Amino acid sequence: MTDKKLKSLSGYWMIIIQAALFAGAAYVLSLPNLGAVAMLIFFIDLVLIRGYFTAQNGESVLVSLMGKYKGTVINSGFYWTHPFRKIQRLNQKDHINHIGPWNTFAKDGVELEMSVEIRWRVEDAAKVFYELSDPQESAQSIAKETAQTLIEMYPYENNGTERVSLRLHSSTINSAYATALKKKFLEAGIVLESARFNGIRSLKKKHNPEEALTLAQQLVNDIHELKPLSDKEKSNMQVQLISLLMTEKI
Repeated sequence: MTDKKLKSLSGYWMIIIQAALFAGAAYVLSLPNLGAVAMLIFFIDLVLIRGYFTAQNGESVLVSLMGKYKGTVINSGFYWTHPFRKIQRLNQKDHINHIGPWNTFAKDGVELEMSVEIRWRVEDAAKVFYELSDPQESAQSIAKETAQTLIEMYPYENNGTERVSLRLHSSTINSAYATALKKKFLEAGIVLESARFNGIRSLKKKHNPEEALTLAQQLVNDIHELKPLSDKEKSNMQVQLISLLMTEKI
């Protein structure tokens, strides 16, 4: 379902028409034996009051009658339509969402923490309202899914066999993300204003005791080759390195 423009009568013109009906009902009431007709006109005039509505800047007003979509009013103003219609309002101003952080894995198996920022607005109000249960939630879900798929296509480090890596080519990654997300958003009736990764950070796991001991010994030996150390200095440095390797993500 897509937007179709609804031709609604100006509310100001309808006020004039209702005033004329009211005057006519008053005149009929003054005539003999026409009191019932006058009261019917009065009643109809009162029912017609329900048809007035306003549309504000930055919103779309969707009008339906008996459960069927009739059209959308986009321009701001004061309108009148069928008194038994139902209206739904949808904000068309820009939305900015910060999504994440969440953990995932790059193509080369590196665990990452990532987050994205998107700026979007509703373009096709009918499509968004009738096909998306919650526009905000749906937009964020699509953005996260697209980011997840893209990240899994690239390695984090440039190992020589890949032309693009997540760590070294952020502008290329952001451009690819915006292009892919823009296409998906258009299918949902949404226009993407901007999209980018706020951060892509490597999460290296803490070392277990065996790994920490081996790595600490290697580091101490490397340092000893550059600058001779006493046994006490080696021991102290090894303890510090083991503690650091087991508690910090390095």
